[in-house]
Amino acid sequence: MRRAAGVLALLLGATLARAGDEPPLPEVGAALGRIAGRSTVDLTTVGRKTGREHTRPVWFVVADGKILVQAGKDGKSDWYQNLRKNPAAVLRVAGFTFRTRAVPVTDPARVEEIHRLFLRKYTSAWVLSFFGSSIGRGQPVELAPWSVVVQRDG
Repeated sequence: MRRAAGVLALLLGATLARAGDEPPLPEVGAALGRIAGRSTVDLTTVGRKTGREHTRPVWFVVADGKILVQAGKDGKSDWYQNLRKNPAAVLRVAGFTFRTRAVPVTDPARVEEIHRLFLRKYTSAWVLSFFGSSIGRGQPVELAPWSVVVQRDG
């Protein structure tokens, strides 16, 4: 019985790991394409202490079917700490609402790749980097969207 439970856990884990690597659903992919050029997204997290929703605008980059964000203050920002406790997040931008699952990025090569994407998108961060600023070089998080809702006017 214990062996069967172990095999089941292994299979479920492998299935979930593959699901995170799959491309987004077509409607999610289309929505990501529509928002990629925007400057900020409203990120809503659940407070790790209060359990209340907290929303704040953050810079973002769309890459590889994910929405990438970065936390300043060496990862000590509240929204980052909230995501570490509860990885569910909601993003709103340009009439789209994405439900996502957050995964902090720790692989050094991927971290540097994400920093380059931010510096390429946000010219002000790139310019300030020449003066020692860490803007655009925060602790990155991949937000994998699993659904999107479009708000239609009218």
